[in-house]
Amino acid sequence: MSTETLHIEYSRAPLVPLAFAKAALPKAGGLKGGTIPRIEAELRGIRISRSKLKKYRKICGFAESEFLPITYPHILASSLHLGVMTQKKFPLRLLGLVHVRNVITQHRGIREDEVLNVEVHVDGHREVHNGIEFDLMTRVTDARGECAWEEVSTILSRGKSKGGKKKKAADAPKPDFSQHRSWKAPADIGRRYGLNAGDINPIHLTAVSARLFGFPRAIAHGMWSLARCAAEMEGDMPREHVKLAIAFKLPVFLPGTVNLNYAVSATGIDYELTNPDGSKMHLSGEVSFQA
Repeated sequence: MSTETLHIEYSRAPLVPLAFAKAALPKAGGLKGGTIPRIEAELRGIRISRSKLKKYRKICGFAESEFLPITYPHILASSLHLGVMTQKKFPLRLLGLVHVRNVITQHRGIREDEVLNVEVHVDGHREVHNGIEFDLMTRVTDARGECAWEEVSTILSRGKSKGGKKKKAADAPKPDFSQHRSWKAPADIGRRYGLNAGDINPIHLTAVSARLFGFPRAIAHGMWSLARCAAEMEGDMPREHVKLAIAFKLPVFLPGTVNLNYAVSATGIDYELTNPDGSKMHLSGEVSFQA
């Protein structure tokens, strides 16, 4: 880890268009044999926009509630994520980074009328078989300073690495999925979700902009796919002491149709999102009910 720290206190959320404009600029030098320095950002006194939250629920399929969807605090932090990763001291170019895993821990349900604080930081990296990974850490605290929600977003920067060959995961028995849902991901969901979430990466917007980055069509945001799964499983999840983990596998091309398969037990939920015939895995994960 780095001993150098950059701490940024925002008085309001960073402007997303400005962040993406900075993201388009080339980065000189990369890691240069070093690591990602510790960069911290915080924004205090956040009040939830009821209109934006309502649109988010509609886009992702969540029912109306006095509590925030488990994935919504990620939206509150998204502009800070961009702010951190577009700092001059951040050595990697934002465009081209791949969100590969995510773990959300909700300690308690958050009411939509609460005033919240968000803290984000990154510090260091690790070598993997296809590049480097780093963790973007997020904490959401309440007016008393108590942590209600936290997240670890693992990001991949593809490239040559000293991390060695890919380790083959041991074959685990596949859960006996008893619940099945199916839905269509419409062609415009990348634009709708992106505008609401503040993630206007070109790979999600149109087929034309996605082709500039090697995709034949626009792809759905991974966090939309996760939120859509969470909305379907919400009735089986507690509001307190719950951990939602996800590994992103293959993109969902737009428009497209996907199947959610899941199994609920006394201690959690196993789930996966596939294409209609089950031959392609888009994501898989588990929900843990913590004591």
